[in-house]
Amino acid sequence: MNKSRFVSSKKLCSLAVLAVGGWLFTSCADTYDGKDTFESDVKNAQLSSPSESDITITPNTDGDQMTIAWPVVHGAGGYELILYDLSNETEICDTIDGCSFTTAREEDVNYKIAIRTLGNTKLNNSDATAATEKLFNTFEATYAAIPEGDLYAFFAENPIPDDSVGKNLNYDLVPGGNYTVSGILDFGKFTVTLRSTNKTQNAIITYGQEGGMATSSGFKAKYLTFECGASTQPVLALSENPNPDILDADHNNHHQITDPISFQSCLVNNVVRTFMYDNKVKYCVKTFSMTNTMVKFTPDDKMSSTAYFQIYDGGGFINDFTATNCTFWGATSNKVNYFIRYNNSGRCDRAGYLTNSINFRNCTFYNIAKEGQMANHSGFDGRATSNYDITNNIFVDCGNGQVPRRITGRISNEATNNFAYNTYWFNGAPETEGFTTNTYDKSGNALQTDPAFVDPANGNFTPTGADQVARKTGDPRWWN
Repeated sequence: MNKSRFVSSKKLCSLAVLAVGGWLFTSCADTYDGKDTFESDVKNAQLSSPSESDITITPNTDGDQMTIAWPVVHGAGGYELILYDLSNETEICDTIDGCSFTTAREEDVNYKIAIRTLGNTKLNNSDATAATEKLFNTFEATYAAIPEGDLYAFFAENPIPDDSVGKNLNYDLVPGGNYTVSGILDFGKFTVTLRSTNKTQNAIITYGQEGGMATSSGFKAKYLTFECGASTQPVLALSENPNPDILDADHNNHHQITDPISFQSCLVNNVVRTFMYDNKVKYCVKTFSMTNTMVKFTPDDKMSSTAYFQIYDGGGFINDFTATNCTFWGATSNKVNYFIRYNNSGRCDRAGYLTNSINFRNCTFYNIAKEGQMANHSGFDGRATSNYDITNNIFVDCGNGQVPRRITGRISNEATNNFAYNTYWFNGAPETEGFTTNTYDKSGNALQTDPAFVDPANGNFTPTGADQVARKTGDPRWWN
């Protein structure tokens, strides 16, 4: 009877105590009396809660569930369990008639479990006077904690040891803390994660005039706010001098970044020029993803011939690009030629992969490359190995009124080309380019009402259009 419910931690969690006999604990009972019943010999007692050291938390193989278990307290009539998510102040409250509880598990969460033994009226045993509490978290192991200050100076003073190549190094930043980047912080051959240790209190990283980050390996940013307005450097460049060990002579001399590059639950403000730039080096980034992230672009007048994601000049590309639950918006009228641009030679087989893809799922785009193109990647075009998943997005004043056409280019009938419930709104009307039966978005279900954002000029992209409201499309943050 493992029933669970979420309530605010600011409310009293009222639980009905189960008055159940010892016979319920078939896996935890004390004595079998030979008459098909189990009976505890603990009677007329004040019970205690399980000790903290005896409480175990075990994730499943996929990591999306966990089982909390504890040893039997003899003579108990049940257990009161409260599981706290300390990041967002929610609780699961339950009464348990066994010795374990399985529930959902999220990564990067600070949890607290409280277990209190309940009495047994049949045996005249009383409730434990206090619950036992145990703190635990689902963060990957910390490599080092960084105090507030200049990250560029920190890594200059604390260089990463050479024997750390191939390891994922998790650097913890102070929740809500303030950091700067005064120069180009290039992590080079090392795979680094920068993260706040609280999912709801982003650490703030402010780029100085010469500030930026770079890598030639995997990189993750989690629960961070980037303030980029003072710098014209990319938010993340690919190293100008890459690790020579990643040069793949067998696959057209791409510098292969096989560990993922990702931004998760970040806020990126005032990107003046590129978000990612290849520094004129031939890279193949195997996997790039953005999840639950909002990016505000404030392009200057130098962006008219380039892209926010410019993996072009060196001859490379991103093999799989995925954005999920994100908002991208342009806050100036300066021309930007592309959202994504890859070299014309870039395609999966030339870097040793079987397929390549672009995926936008539940994202909101506003004023992105309005006079330009959403994507340019002729190496992908028309190939059976080029797949697209473009679903539940809202595009307003993007891509010169040719959004699906430019995202996909030419399409092979043998490829995955999944379009569904997207909005393409340009200059006050639905787009018409690319919706015939044999090209681009063939879904037949593109939404036709004006999304009518509440206040896009000030960054409020809550839709009020009837179709968008009905289907809750775009970035889910605007529906919360």
